[in-house]
Amino acid sequence: MTAHPVLHILHDVGAAAWFGGSLMGATGLNGAAAQLDDPRERARAATAGWSRWAPVNGAAVVAHTVGAAGLLRTELPRVKHQQGVGRSSAIKTAITAAGLGVSAWSAVLNRKMAAAGPVPVQGATEASAATPPDVAKTLQQLKLVQWLNPLLAGGIVVVTSWQEEQMRTSQVVPGLVKGLTGRLPKGAPAAAALGLGVLALRRSKRRSSVDAYPQPVVRHPQVPADGVSASTASLGSIAGTGSVTPMPPVTSESGVYPKG
Repeated sequence: MTAHPVLHILHDVGAAAWFGGSLMGATGLNGAAAQLDDPRERARAATAGWSRWAPVNGAAVVAHTVGAAGLLRTELPRVKHQQGVGRSSAIKTAITAAGLGVSAWSAVLNRKMAAAGPVPVQGATEASAATPPDVAKTLQQLKLVQWLNPLLAGGIVVVTSWQEEQMRTSQVVPGLVKGLTGRLPKGAPAAAALGLGVLALRRSKRRSSVDAYPQPVVRHPQVPADGVSASTASLGSIAGTGSVTPMPPVTSESGVYPKG
């Protein structure tokens, strides 16, 4: 696998800023705006804060999307062949698309609140009895969107961690094997196993047929310790001497050999 540090930086930093900024805005910015004494300044303060964050959030979303698209292209062979990678990539693509849609929706709602001006509200995303109906409807949508943004961005971070685990060597090799075998026809593994069994049976039959032929036995005459062979002693008995005086051993460069 080829390293692509720039794509990884865009992907990871973009996702981190997207998740962290949206979570901070929902918990910190909107919560602080709701504590203002003047009901007319609550929505105005929250809208001003989100408007300042919007360009940074947009840059983070774009950076993450570019990095994700580049990494998906470079890892396309693993997506096609390694088991589980295609599923995680599809899930991540769906979450990213939903996050892009929610971010665009949030930007539109924020512009509506900015155009409404200082209106009395209960909180940054909660209407009061004095809130105009159209603004109350926008606040109701903002209340949902403020949590959807960090939820989807956090989902991207979670799936990214899952994909990093799939890049380990202990996951890549078994995943590729399972992915390739899963593409074979249903009867292919069984046929392969049957073929191996037949091949092993043929080899065992060949070995057993070779072992059936008797092997020639070579017997060497035994030489006593005194250097006189049994055949020499027999010759001595036939001659009537009754004993045979052994010849002195013949020495050679490689050792001493008795001469019978």
